[in-house]
Amino acid sequence: MRKTILGTTLFIAACAQANAQAIRVVNHNGATDIWGKYYTSGNKLTFTGKVTGIVKTLPDGGYDDEVTLLVQNKDGGGTSVVDLGPTWYVDHQVAKIKLKDKVRVTGSKVLVDGHGVVLASQILVNGRGGLVVSLRRQSGRAFWMGTETDPNITVPAGPNVRSGQLTGFSTYTINNVPYTAGVLQTDNGTLNIDLGPQWYYNRQNTVYRIGDNLSVVSGPVPFQIGPGNQIYQSYSIYRGQQVYNIRDQNGNPMYYWGQ
Repeated sequence: MRKTILGTTLFIAACAQANAQAIRVVNHNGATDIWGKYYTSGNKLTFTGKVTGIVKTLPDGGYDDEVTLLVQNKDGGGTSVVDLGPTWYVDHQVAKIKLKDKVRVTGSKVLVDGHGVVLASQILVNGRGGLVVSLRRQSGRAFWMGTETDPNITVPAGPNVRSGQLTGFSTYTINNVPYTAGVLQTDNGTLNIDLGPQWYYNRQNTVYRIGDNLSVVSGPVPFQIGPGNQIYQSYSIYRGQQVYNIRDQNGNPMYYWGQ
C-alpha cells in the first residue's frame, strides 16, 4: 500500500521525465477534487514561464488522471510543478496548452510530501490577448465540481426561477457535442431545461430522476434547437439541499473556458 497522499515516487519521477503515460480508471463517474482541501488564498501567487512538460498521472487516493504542467519560471526561479485538474475536464476546454507555450499561472502553492505544487486557478496562454483557462473559483472550489450540498441552501426568487416536476429527458447536439436536457412540467406548461454537455453532466455528483421536484434559475428566454425545440439555459438547478451550478451570473458556462 502506498503511504504518500500524492504518490511522490510516481508523481515527481513522472514530472522529471515529462513523458509518463496516463493511468486509466474505468467505471467511475463522480467528479472529485483530491487537492482542493489544500488550496488557500493566503498562499496565492502569480508567475510567468514556459511550458517544458505536460504529464498525466493518477494520484494516490484519486479516481481520475490529473494534468500537470512543468513551467520554467521566466525569472530564473527554476521549474514549477503546476496541477490543472482532471484530464476529463482539462481536455474539453477551448484553450489548449502545448509544450513551449508561454503561460501566466495564478494559483495556490502548497506542500505535498515536502514538494511544492501550484494548484492552478487560472492560466493565461501566450500572453496578453491569449486564451484563458479558468480552473478554480477565488475560493479555490474547482469549476469541474458543479454540485454543492448545503442544508442552508435556499432557492432564490425572481422571474427567471422556474419550478416543477421532472417528467423526462431529451438530448440534442451542438457542434457535434451531445447535451442532455430535462423536461420540466410547471404550472405554466412544459419546458426543456439545459443540463449541460453529457461529458460534464454525467460526471457530476447528482442523479436526477423522473418525479424529482426542481427549481431552475435560467436565462430569460429559450434558445432554438431545431424546429419547434426550445431549451432554457440553466444557471443553477435546486433540489432539496443540493444545487447544481452550470453557469455563473454572467451566463458563462462552468464547463467551457478559454473563449
